[in-house]
Amino acid sequence: MTSVLLVPDLAIEHWPSMDRYALRLLNSLSEERADLTISLGTHIDSLTDASAPHPGSAPTGGADSASPAGGANEIRRYISRYLLYPMRLRRRRADVIHVLDHSYAHVIGTQRSRPTVVTVHDLLPVMTLQRHGQGPKARIRNSLLEWVLRSLRDADGWIVATNWLHTELSKWLGHEDNIHVIPFGVDDAFFSPPGDDRSAARHKFNIPESAFVVLHVGSVGKRKNIGAVVAAVDGLQHTSIDSWLLQVGGEFTSEQTADIASRKLGPRITSVGAAAEVDLRHAYQAADVLLFPSHYEGFGFPVLEAMASGLPVVNSGVGGLTEVSGDAAVIVGGREVEPYVTALTRIAQDDEWRKQLIERGLRRAGEFRWSETARRTATVYEQLAGR
Repeated sequence: MTSVLLVPDLAIEHWPSMDRYALRLLNSLSEERADLTISLGTHIDSLTDASAPHPGSAPTGGADSASPAGGANEIRRYISRYLLYPMRLRRRRADVIHVLDHSYAHVIGTQRSRPTVVTVHDLLPVMTLQRHGQGPKARIRNSLLEWVLRSLRDADGWIVATNWLHTELSKWLGHEDNIHVIPFGVDDAFFSPPGDDRSAARHKFNIPESAFVVLHVGSVGKRKNIGAVVAAVDGLQHTSIDSWLLQVGGEFTSEQTADIASRKLGPRITSVGAAAEVDLRHAYQAADVLLFPSHYEGFGFPVLEAMASGLPVVNSGVGGLTEVSGDAAVIVGGREVEPYVTALTRIAQDDEWRKQLIERGLRRAGEFRWSETARRTATVYEQLAGR
């Protein structure tokens, strides 16, 4: 029986997409492959789904307990990630080590004698290093990123979710050997409303029933292009559409807040911040469309979740988004805001087209299942363990 140690991110990171991948893969592996012995390097943050069972085993104490929870300052977070967690993992034993996020590839250095596979979600660390940066803080960050990337090159195998990222990673590595394309899934729960009707879901977020609700899910970092989201909602207002923005997963920066204020959109925006998965499902239920105009995405969980929830999707098509979306989303190329406004306006006014997008989206989302992700990932474990 093959034993596998899954290495998720520390809970202090509060990275919902990474937690979602870790939790769904863990649960699906446990269901699909009873012949695997699975353990966890640390517990998975409950932010993703507080009620979900966490099969497998994880030790108590260690890196998580040695560092503060959500409000940890950056220094303590770095100590936990780069020192305490790798030290703890050194004592763990398994036939195969699976690092679930490339940001933690540095732990490979503690596992030299055992085969290691890393899931690469994007190449943002490479891009960050290419931008260099000034000052002591940037130099420390870059030094740590260089360590992570050197370790990433030392892995025995790599998992990516899209062919696009396979191409990008192979260019960076200089070869295509042992890079496995395994798409992520969308959980069954997103295909079913969470219990309340649309009116009740809107009531939870204090959104009027008459509004056309544009949803954005994810962080509000620069690559998420929040400026375009705000400008598009403003553009809808100028076309006399009673628009509303619902943002889940981030807290607006001072610059974004100033932009919202200058457009006088504050009363028409609901910002939820970090949310449990049940609240995220309510957000999909309350919305009319998902707008996802990112400048860079390796996969894009919200696109599939929105489709499974019966929402039309408008996105930028960058990175892996076109591949994930197939023909089920409206792809807007370039960085101009007006095409987003045009697409959203048509969705708001053309019921037949909206229905077609919803039907295509449901079919597309149905092609992405965690059970398949687990089966293909287990095959990678067997290949590594049998070397």
